[in-house]
Amino acid sequence: MIESTFKYGNVELTYLKHAGFKIKGTNAILYIDPYEIDVEMEKADVILVTHDHFDHLDLNSIGKLSKSDTIVVHPRGCKVSGYETLAVSIGAKIEVKGVEIEAVPAYNVNKPFHRKGVGVGYVVKIDDVRIYHAGDTDRIPEMKKLNVDIALLPIGGTYTMDIDEAIKAAGDIKAKYYIPMHYGVISGTEADPNKFNVEGAIILKPLL
Repeated sequence: MIESTFKYGNVELTYLKHAGFKIKGTNAILYIDPYEIDVEMEKADVILVTHDHFDHLDLNSIGKLSKSDTIVVHPRGCKVSGYETLAVSIGAKIEVKGVEIEAVPAYNVNKPFHRKGVGVGYVVKIDDVRIYHAGDTDRIPEMKKLNVDIALLPIGGTYTMDIDEAIKAAGDIKAKYYIPMHYGVISGTEADPNKFNVEGAIILKPLL
């Protein structure tokens, strides 16, 4: 399946670019890690940032997607000024504009780029659909505790899991559907998403 948008229940999920996604439910529009947004898009009710690296915390994109009451959720330690923000720690569970959001661990096991306890992934519940955005992470034990319908997993290697690790992570998570992300944009993340061979894999073409 190769298209930009995947619909599950009442939720429409669009792959933007790199690790960026738009999630549209009945009453709320969310963006996670929007990066290099250069087209007009629907404004966000909530924007989630996984960590402070430039390809995840893109203030220009946040500005283009924000309206007067947009709320930006980010890990403690990120600096996001000029917007209404909520800083979360790992394990935090909050509700924002009717959307349940849980911050979960995201870190490298054998790489120096993402230390444990700094960045996060998110589990978002919107219209009874549970979506996991893994953030920049390797395969980690905490994935086995997740209960989600859709998992968005990095496959680019170098800074995150590569495809082989992501396939193993999918076996840990046991979601219904998996969408690969974080490949082909930043140097060192070249990967062929068509090699992400797991049951339930949805290959989405980036919109941007």
